[in-house]
Amino acid sequence: MAEDKIEGREMTWRQLLPWTELFRGFQVAFDPNKLLLAAAGILVMAFGWWLLALIFAAKFPVQPPDIGERYAALFPNDEQKRWEQFRRDRDEWNLMYETAGIGGPGQKYDVLDLAGNMQEYNEVKAALAANKQEIKPALDTLKLSEAKKRVYLDRLGQPKPYARLATWPWWEDRGPNPYLLVTGQAGVPWEAGRFWDWFLRDQFLVMIEPLVKFVQPIIYFFSPHSTGYTSFYFFLVMLWTLAVWALFGGAITRIAAVQVTRGEKIGLRESVRFTLKRLLSYLMAPLFPLALVLVVLIFMVLFGIPHLIPWFGDIFWDGLLWWLMLICGLVMAVTLVGLVGWPLMSATISTEGTDSWEAVSRSYSYVYQKPWHYLWYSLVAIAYGAVLVFFVGFMGSLMVYLAEWGVSKNWFVSLANREPAYLFVYTPTSFGWRTLLLEGATVHGQKVVENGVINPDAYADYLDHIRPDGTTYPWPDEKTKEREVLSFANKFGAFLVSIWLGVIFLLMLGFGYSYFWSASTIIYLLMRRHVDAAELDEVYLEEDEQEGPYGGHFVPPAPPPPPTAVKPPSPMTMVEPPTLRTPPPPPEPPPSSEAQPASPSPPPSEEDRG
Repeated sequence: MAEDKIEGREMTWRQLLPWTELFRGFQVAFDPNKLLLAAAGILVMAFGWWLLALIFAAKFPVQPPDIGERYAALFPNDEQKRWEQFRRDRDEWNLMYETAGIGGPGQKYDVLDLAGNMQEYNEVKAALAANKQEIKPALDTLKLSEAKKRVYLDRLGQPKPYARLATWPWWEDRGPNPYLLVTGQAGVPWEAGRFWDWFLRDQFLVMIEPLVKFVQPIIYFFSPHSTGYTSFYFFLVMLWTLAVWALFGGAITRIAAVQVTRGEKIGLRESVRFTLKRLLSYLMAPLFPLALVLVVLIFMVLFGIPHLIPWFGDIFWDGLLWWLMLICGLVMAVTLVGLVGWPLMSATISTEGTDSWEAVSRSYSYVYQKPWHYLWYSLVAIAYGAVLVFFVGFMGSLMVYLAEWGVSKNWFVSLANREPAYLFVYTPTSFGWRTLLLEGATVHGQKVVENGVINPDAYADYLDHIRPDGTTYPWPDEKTKEREVLSFANKFGAFLVSIWLGVIFLLMLGFGYSYFWSASTIIYLLMRRHVDAAELDEVYLEEDEQEGPYGGHFVPPAPPPPPTAVKPPSPMTMVEPPTLRTPPPPPEPPPSSEAQPASPSPPPSEEDRG
């Protein structure tokens, strides 16, 4: 009776507060199989991005184009066209520098990047020269709008964004280190007024990083500075991203779907096999909306051909038919906004075992029929996931920090000049791991990390025995064996340590991806319950000759035993066996229902009378 009461109470809470299912996210996501799939997906995606960036960036020069002799030769008598062509080339180069990482880091915004025309460029350049490159005094001497002055103040001399689609996961900027935040050494976000800035800029983006990776190339594809060449590059990046997570995200959602609905875990091999059989559906589901956008875009391009005709294009074509373009824009907007349900597409196929078209229709119907439910579930998942991702990042950082701290407490480390900090010179910079592990390292009396920031000059000296003036530091004295820069053995050992740390970092980062896909599966089940009135424990289970329930091997039932001959029953001893005898006479027919006349009896004989 007690068990029945408890079960009834659980069902009541699930009915009253179904969103509490999302709190199973940590249990579902923290699974070795899902972590391995997520880490592998991150690595494969990053490799494809790096390779595409390497191929498409080869066309561009290492340095940005400058307005000079090349453009003067192209347009010797038309300064306006010269500037317009230069502006297009410069913007395209900046876009590829930001995404593919042309050349190397270190480029900063200058006047050529911010000026709107040739006259403005000449005036700002002259004002800066007159005011000794002081930006604000120079701008005060010019008649520019306040908005334009703000652009110069915010960007001029600042580093340009670099290689956002070509950076390996170990080097991406994901905010300060969680351990340093908890211990108060980073200062942010615990300072007043900085929490939400940190949460929205760093932690929120880390939480939805798979969705960010999918949306990023789409945003660049629609950039006004994108040309046909760069648009094709962004399309391939987007296609590669979808292909990678069609496989790895599909496998994660399949494991999560069976675990959440049935309370059982399937193996890595079974989930991958299930996904490979439906890989085309996983891939085509998000491509259907994008294909629709492409068709509408082609129609809009064709619509623009008569627009080129003066008078007719302005008045009769654009003026009377522009409502068609507004409808096309609405279709594109609805389609692109609905792509926020992209994670639901993979969850649909993994849960229902269906095709790509049903995955698209369900995801869009759930998003647009119950938008507030979807938004609420997403906010709960993000808030809860942010805590989980921060906790996992804190534990991972604490683990590697304590590993270094424990070795450094050896009594003989200082005597032998073998502080273990040098082992972490190749540590991932993401999440501030390198800053955390190089804390306390010094070279030539200079700290490698100062105020929570790596000193680039000291770090360069730490790696190489090259002085800032170009001369080399002397090799260590043979007697003292003291040396502050790294030898080949030091660097090789640091490289091997970085491999271990890189694997740990990928698994730690993979938890965020695993939680993203697991939470998306739970959200799909909750949305299905609201829209389709389906129970949370309903999931597609396939069984065929090769696979059994949950994707495992199917064991056929044992064949029935062959039928045995039925023996006649043995005769009973109490009854004699039948002997041959004449057959009994046939039974007399039953008397007729009609009255028969009585037959006269024979007269008595003489003997009878005597």
